[in-house]
Amino acid sequence: MTVLFVSPKATAGGLQRTRKGHQIFQGVLYVAAAVRDAGYRSVVVQADVNTLHRYIRRYKPDVIGFTAVTAVYPLAGEMIRYVKEHHPEIITVIGGHHVTFMYKETLQETGVDFVCRGEGEETFVALVKALEAKDRYPAITGMAYLKDGEFYNDEEIVLLKDINSIPKITMDLVAPEFSFTPKIVSSRGCPFKCSYCSISAFYGGSFRQRRVEDVIGEIKDFISWGYDQFWIHDDNFTTNADWITRFCDLVEEEKLKFTFACMTRIDMVIRKPELVARLAACGCTLMGFGIESGVPEVLESLNKRISTDQIMKAVSILKNLGISYSFFFILGSGDEFDTPEIIEKNIKFASKLPGLILVSVMTPFPGTAVYDRLKRENRIRHYNWEDYDITHCVYNPLGMTYKQMEAYLPKAYLKIYWAKRRELIPLFIQAIKSKSLEPRIIFSSAKSLFETYVLRKDFYKSTLRNQ
Repeated sequence: MTVLFVSPKATAGGLQRTRKGHQIFQGVLYVAAAVRDAGYRSVVVQADVNTLHRYIRRYKPDVIGFTAVTAVYPLAGEMIRYVKEHHPEIITVIGGHHVTFMYKETLQETGVDFVCRGEGEETFVALVKALEAKDRYPAITGMAYLKDGEFYNDEEIVLLKDINSIPKITMDLVAPEFSFTPKIVSSRGCPFKCSYCSISAFYGGSFRQRRVEDVIGEIKDFISWGYDQFWIHDDNFTTNADWITRFCDLVEEEKLKFTFACMTRIDMVIRKPELVARLAACGCTLMGFGIESGVPEVLESLNKRISTDQIMKAVSILKNLGISYSFFFILGSGDEFDTPEIIEKNIKFASKLPGLILVSVMTPFPGTAVYDRLKRENRIRHYNWEDYDITHCVYNPLGMTYKQMEAYLPKAYLKIYWAKRRELIPLFIQAIKSKSLEPRIIFSSAKSLFETYVLRKDFYKSTLRNQ
């Protein structure tokens, strides 16, 4: 049995990383590896509705598995409908955060045969085995399907009990014309429950960590492939201080030479500055922090569990440690704090911080507390999922219009980077060295701002052309 896995390749504009699809989504590689390890032919491609046919002809799959974040869900839906129309004999499956929560709509809208709710390494393999045994409607929890108007296998989101069982991903998983940049996964989930975060919703606040020795072994494998720079793909890499200490011990003992970037939390820097220093000594060149707001009321509303005082203290510590950092901010919170005054206050706070600042618009992703509340209040403007790209405002704010909210995005970037104009060149050089930004993203972003504020062109049309 042959399984073709498809990571959607979007060609529309909008947020570059989620909509243009330069990278094969990491999650689908692990599922593909699990299917391969179970003894089946497994291959991963990037495709859209115009190119999918060539891979169907080439590999003649019995099953096609799709994955999609919210913004590319419509593209995956297009491909599913194409398969159902032109190759009805092929079984179709889709997984990912969006469809995990919107599985009923997905089954009804696309005609897909199965929606994988949760992590797919075990359930997908179980499905392939069942299909091989001619069981078209197997009882596999988490592998939801629609039959005679009833939904089956949909009672829970399935998570692996032991993520030490996840398979090794290798380059031979992808079709010859594709490649991927290895990312390190040492854990899944996050113990914190920020109201806007689809990660928290998907994993339900659970946090599971792999054995340190296995992660180090994987890094050594990737180094043997010729890679020496990595992105730690964890949602919160430094959750377990003892694990991090052991990780650093092994890096030093084995004299491994590589650099990496990761995501962590501000409060960890304050509690364990010595760990940050140790990570820097072991190759960490960049840490990313989801600050989201410099307004105390908004931080509380988002359930961030950090304070502005902690943010400033952590920045001071990071400066002294000599490590690069980037801060993520959100415009909007979906509640009474969505006013021009609060947005301006947030931008002013972000403008005072050193390092890279990345700004987005509050986006209510399905499954999150923000989404549920806005839906109850009938304030979600539409379900055009391609606009759920963290650059559009898809809900009606209480203290301003959605257009006003969107207009603050280019304004925020202009104000923030104008405030740090004297440090831009070394900042961008460091960002490129650490691979936190690609040169073309810097240039295209600068061009968009120039066209928006100098040539007076529409910001979103500018981003479309620059992707």
